Amino acid sequence: MMQIFALVASLALTLAALFVLIPAVRSMLRVIRMGQPASPSRTDDPVARTVTMLKETVLHTRMLQWAWVGVMHWFVFAAFLFLSTAVLGAYFQLFDPEWAWPIVGHWYPFEWFSEFIGALSTIGIVWLIVYRQKHHPRSEGRGSRFFGSTFWQAYFVEYLALFEGAAILFIRGAEFHLADHEHATRAHFPLSSWLGEALYPAGQGANENLVYFIAFFKIAMAMVWLIVIGRNLTMGIAWHRFTAWFNIWFKRESSGRTALGALKPLAVGGKAVTLDDIDDLDEDTALGVGAVEDFSWKGLLDFTTCTECGRCQSQCPAWHTEKPLSPKLLMKGLREHTYLKAAGQAGHAERALIGKGDAGEGFYNPEGGDFVVDADVLWSCTTCGACVEQCPVDIEHVDHIVDMRRYQVLIESNFPAELNQLFKGLENRGNPWNMAPSARMDWAKGLPFEVKEVGEDLESLESVDWLFWVGCAGAFEDRAKKTTRAVAELLHMAGVSFGVLGNRETCTGDSARRAGNEFVYQALAQENVETFKEFKVKKVVATCAHCFNTLKNEYKAFGIELEVVHHTQLLNRLVREGQLRPVASGDGANKRSITYHDPCYLGRHNQVYSPPRELLQALPGASYVEMERNSERSFCCGAGGARMWMEESLGERINMNRSTEAVGTGADQVVVGCPFCRVMLSDGVTALQAKSEAREEVEVLDVAQMLLASVKGGEAATKAEKTPAAAAVPTAPAAAPAEPAASGAAGPSLFEEAPAKPVSDGSLFDQPTTEATTSATANSSLFDQAPATPAPGASLFDQPTTEATTSATANSSLFDQAPAKPASDGSLFDQPTTEATTSATANSSLFDQAPATPAPGASLFDQPTTEPTTPATPGGSLFDIPADEEPTAEATPNPTPSRSLFDIEEEPAAPGESAPVAATADLADVDETTLTGGRSLFDIPEATPPAPAPTQEPVAQPEPKAETAPETEPELNETPEKPKGLFDD
Repeated sequence: MMQIFALVASLALTLAALFVLIPAVRSMLRVIRMGQPASPSRTDDPVARTVTMLKETVLHTRMLQWAWVGVMHWFVFAAFLFLSTAVLGAYFQLFDPEWAWPIVGHWYPFEWFSEFIGALSTIGIVWLIVYRQKHHPRSEGRGSRFFGSTFWQAYFVEYLALFEGAAILFIRGAEFHLADHEHATRAHFPLSSWLGEALYPAGQGANENLVYFIAFFKIAMAMVWLIVIGRNLTMGIAWHRFTAWFNIWFKRESSGRTALGALKPLAVGGKAVTLDDIDDLDEDTALGVGAVEDFSWKGLLDFTTCTECGRCQSQCPAWHTEKPLSPKLLMKGLREHTYLKAAGQAGHAERALIGKGDAGEGFYNPEGGDFVVDADVLWSCTTCGACVEQCPVDIEHVDHIVDMRRYQVLIESNFPAELNQLFKGLENRGNPWNMAPSARMDWAKGLPFEVKEVGEDLESLESVDWLFWVGCAGAFEDRAKKTTRAVAELLHMAGVSFGVLGNRETCTGDSARRAGNEFVYQALAQENVETFKEFKVKKVVATCAHCFNTLKNEYKAFGIELEVVHHTQLLNRLVREGQLRPVASGDGANKRSITYHDPCYLGRHNQVYSPPRELLQALPGASYVEMERNSERSFCCGAGGARMWMEESLGERINMNRSTEAVGTGADQVVVGCPFCRVMLSDGVTALQAKSEAREEVEVLDVAQMLLASVKGGEAATKAEKTPAAAAVPTAPAAAPAEPAASGAAGPSLFEEAPAKPVSDGSLFDQPTTEATTSATANSSLFDQAPATPAPGASLFDQPTTEATTSATANSSLFDQAPAKPASDGSLFDQPTTEATTSATANSSLFDQAPATPAPGASLFDQPTTEPTTPATPGGSLFDIPADEEPTAEATPNPTPSRSLFDIEEEPAAPGESAPVAATADLADVDETTLTGGRSLFDIPEATPPAPAPTQEPVAQPEPKAETAPETEPELNETPEKPKGLFDD
């Protein structure tokens, strides 16, 4: 009777499973085919793709990034493959309980593998069940990588796997007890024989019935599992067992590398779209992704394959800082919408892919909402690649996010307002800072050797070893300029010849591309590639990780092959070859501890981890300590994906999270290899110092600065613990630090140096106040060249100036040059001039030139006119240029406080006069009484010009002396880790 029951029930369940599963597979394929054609490169080099697929699946190379989880999952995975044959064998055992596979059925290795994989699978799935409960959201909240996962699906799969794994031991235990079984020895049943003796009776008939029942049980579990997943096409935790093989095989790179580095090209119908194709496109052509049908079929396969394991979520910097973006929830939300829309579910056909709603409604497929994904999700991404790096089934999250941004920018013109400034600067001036291109070589002024510029000193780059790609940050951002100068000096010392493009260099377009403005990127890239070809560029060294990635990985699409290295790679090579020798004595070898922050676009995107660390560990006197999150699991600084240029109004600031971790290592110096990282971490460390949460001597430096000080020898490698007090200089009393900023309100500015006092409700771009301080700034650079007359907040290695200063402000702006005389309310980017000015407006913009006759409501990015101008008015354009006419009767003899960086002086100063220079007050750093309600981040306040600051004579100040770190500073080789349990990763 048992045999008949088992046969009938097994066949019935099998037919039911096939009845559900076959239509489900056809439906899934129909949904995936709904996507656009993918790039033909998805099928190139099938042998390499097959090898990659087998490595990642059978060897679990990506799963093993989480060691114990990977090991236990491999046991379950191997058992699943083997049990597929075991379930098939169960059908035969319904007819013959002693049936075994021909040839291998009683082969010792096969039998031993069968039993041990059953046991290990049982152990593995129990371990994974306990792990999920230990890290359940009920105890860890958002910190759990399982937050937002569909738990009933997870439990169903886990317990089915547990029963299936254990069933193999139980059925073999019954086989062992069959009386006429000639192979029933412990050598053939090493584990199940003990189980059989303990649980089963000795009679043959009873054991045959047990075999029939357990065979039926195995078949029933398998068929129930297939029926359930057939009714739930979005059950990724189950379907990935089938789809992951294909998703890995069709990954972007046949070499096996992840979908990082270069972005997926903008494509229409599977063909890459360039600027030359614009005129040929239909008006209704979707550029990027505006609906799920606009994703390629590979994108829809990605959504289908997502296992909801949450590894991506666990590493995402946006999610960790309480922003709405979770790569897992994004894939899950897109999957649910795709399948419901394909099934004709009411409401989903009309839903916009991207929308804006209240946070209380949810950020993904809000019930009753008219959108699928909230815009805050889309623009929270830093494109750091942590999600792609961690995903065990090769989902390409970053490509999908950028594709959706492309549609919003190119078709909808719907993007954060702050990006207007970025796009205008890139289009009109070739750099995101809106600086004049003629200033690109200012960084080289004062160097003790000539920097060869192509077209001026060089006819082509063939006559030198390297093109030194300076980059926009390296040319215009004050802290990055120090890195640029350090690299140039080191290359000169090593005898490595190099040239620069000077004014012929323009932005690589990284920020534009990752913000979704593909065509601005392409225009910039084409211009640079033409320059490279004209001057025969072959080898490039870059200091910016973003430039490095773009030149190395993305310019290939424009028909040029370059050998591109990061400056840490080249400098490490020069040290290893003996062309640069760190000095083992002197102040440059002072004892100090250092930690290193991996730039995302150097590390994860390009796998450059060792050279910077080797270089730092070669520095005499330096003990190296790692942050807990490092290398592949390094935490982003928050500047990538064009986030450098956007306000961070949701949750905790990413740079503050990372800066807290860096300071927590106890290191004296936080070392970076990217100018974006330096800006973000410098601001973060400064904010912590302002709140007394970080030691004053902690500073953020580039690897090149560290090496330069060590090679030169006589320069201090650590800050003096106390900077000598400056001579008496009239200063305003310093205010007490404000309380820590609330989310999206007050906080450290993206660009600010150490503030004299934090401003409550400040903007992202707030600059420090104009009060001078006597204490050293927290984020002045350790390796800045020493000034002739050091200011109280100056770094030990600031470059000496040739002009006498009055009183150095402790809170000099990120872009300020040393002023001749500080005015009361200068612009953020004011530079000292040698010519007298006539009149300027009190409310000129951050980059404004005085307009000729500004039209009412003029745009922030209006271009300057060429007509004679009157004094600037509050509505002046960003780039308006002042006229050379005489001052009006109402004009003050001194310039108004808000002189712009790009103001042009036509009249020379009178003999013996110093050109008045604005101080560092920012346009957004204005007293609340001057602002009207509802003002924009970039609104220009209409304030009454204050009286000009009185002229002060230069005050002699004592030369600061560096103090070495205490001898008791511990030398750390790695971050002490708290003991981890078996279920911790």
